[in-house]
Amino acid sequence: MKINARVIISSLLLVVMIITGVGCGKAVQNTAQSDQAITIEYDSAVVGYLGPEGTYSQEACGVFFQKKGTYIPYETVAEAVEALKAGECTYAVIPQENTIGGAVIDYLDIVIANEELSVVGEVELPINQNLLALPGTDLGSIKKVYSHKQGIAQGKEWLAANLPQAEIIEVSSTSEGARIVADEGDATQAAIASAACADVYGLEILASSIQNNDSNKTRFYVLSTEEPSHGMSERCAFILTGKASDLPSIMAGLEKKGIELVTIHERPEKTELGNYVYVIECANCNYEQISALVEDVSFGFRYLGSFEVD
Repeated sequence: MKINARVIISSLLLVVMIITGVGCGKAVQNTAQSDQAITIEYDSAVVGYLGPEGTYSQEACGVFFQKKGTYIPYETVAEAVEALKAGECTYAVIPQENTIGGAVIDYLDIVIANEELSVVGEVELPINQNLLALPGTDLGSIKKVYSHKQGIAQGKEWLAANLPQAEIIEVSSTSEGARIVADEGDATQAAIASAACADVYGLEILASSIQNNDSNKTRFYVLSTEEPSHGMSERCAFILTGKASDLPSIMAGLEKKGIELVTIHERPEKTELGNYVYVIECANCNYEQISALVEDVSFGFRYLGSFEVD
């Protein structure tokens, strides 16, 4: 039997292409997608957020998704992210930084721990904190104040000046504090929350704008499990893991390339002293520019995505 050499060579090339993924439709599609902005279908979006109803996270959902889609409240951010990973949601909106309270480290840790997460958008939301109580409540009768730890931090100075004897109780969200006050019906209790919560839970605003800073804002990430976009965009976010002593070279590289540093948060790597995980956000750049910075430095590198800011 004669063996056709041309057929053998063609077959071998086909095997190589299958093994390496060269020429496969899926591989080509992923490469193309990574260089383009993520397309978000607002009408069909199913979005998980930190509930219950009335939180600033829910408000951020409405801003980013243009009040379209379906929003599902979860008791914790961790539950919202697990729902996203399980396919119950197509997106999750989580707080990541506040003007007064700084980085929301518990939620940043969730992003760091879940490698399948990417960032597809960001919302910067003005935060106006209010003291809410049952209708007819007198400010002087308040003995307990409930809120999320960020709400407590943002109203710390006002509380010290106006309710120095009140017990401050941390709960899972600002709206959870409002719900507790409404459900328990105790006129000695109040909550720090949004004005929207007053309408949702039938409460009265005893004091408005109690935050320490009138420029108070919270930055929210819109998370997905899609492959992160690698193209040029208004913002990009990434994670570096390594020694603090190597960080100056990264900062020098950003400056040299004219890339603006927006924010940087550090978390302990939990391996040895001096090793950290850095969550970094920059403006007007892309994956290619950022990845080039870490080629000669011993940092672990994970790109979170390129995205726009609302």
